[in-house]
Amino acid sequence: MRPLIGISTYNDLAQWRDWSSPAALIPRTYVDAVRRSQGRPVLLPPGGDPAEAAATVADLDGLIVSGGGDVDPARYGAAAHPETGAPNAERDGWELALIEAALDRGLPLLAICRGMQLLNVVRGGTLLQHLPPVVGNDEHSGVTCGFGRHLVQVGAAGMLGRVLAEGGEPVWLDGPTHHHQAVDRLGDGLVATAWAADGTVEGLDVSGSPVFAVGVQWHPEEGQDPRLFDALVAAATAGAGVTVAADVAGGTGRAVRSGSGELDVVVS
Repeated sequence: MRPLIGISTYNDLAQWRDWSSPAALIPRTYVDAVRRSQGRPVLLPPGGDPAEAAATVADLDGLIVSGGGDVDPARYGAAAHPETGAPNAERDGWELALIEAALDRGLPLLAICRGMQLLNVVRGGTLLQHLPPVVGNDEHSGVTCGFGRHLVQVGAAGMLGRVLAEGGEPVWLDGPTHHHQAVDRLGDGLVATAWAADGTVEGLDVSGSPVFAVGVQWHPEEGQDPRLFDALVAAATAGAGVTVAADVAGGTGRAVRSGSGELDVVVS
């Protein structure tokens, strides 16, 4: 069976047909990108506590932490900039817990835009809260209710480089973009592996990770290059069913799923 890929979602007011209601939602482009790369997408709405996040991650083969609004600066010990959006405590807490659980479990991870910023915060890093006056341009911000594009240089080293910098040389990519915040001080164990022309960090590797675990500031789900999703699904496929050895040894009574997706063992 194809690997199960969790995608974190927005929690926002949505309108459809004659309805207007609080909703858990995600742009269809994330779902389509996972399916094109032969993964099975499942949505992970905010609202759970860290225990639920850990249990959820234990059932997944890979995780995508999606884009969205600004991270609460209190999460990294800063006062809010006048341009920083209102905090979303429910979503911040849920996605931070998902990332922590994924890193602890060695689950393949692709953190996109806001997701990459959260990855940095989880590891003790900080964010630039409003990028235009720092870099002297607005090219990261995109257009109102849409995406812009700018060049991103991916270095040859690390996981991002192995996926995107074919031939072992740095490469420039044209990435869809919509953000006004960015990584400032790197978190522990994170390595910058991609940059915009103005020096903004556009990619992170989790140093020493035994599995594919990266963050990108651009939005690959809005482009035509499937390689990051292919890499995530490939890593998820390779790891499916091999993270339960401790449960088997401990006799916890959990069902064990093999790499094929079939039920293999039940320990009582």
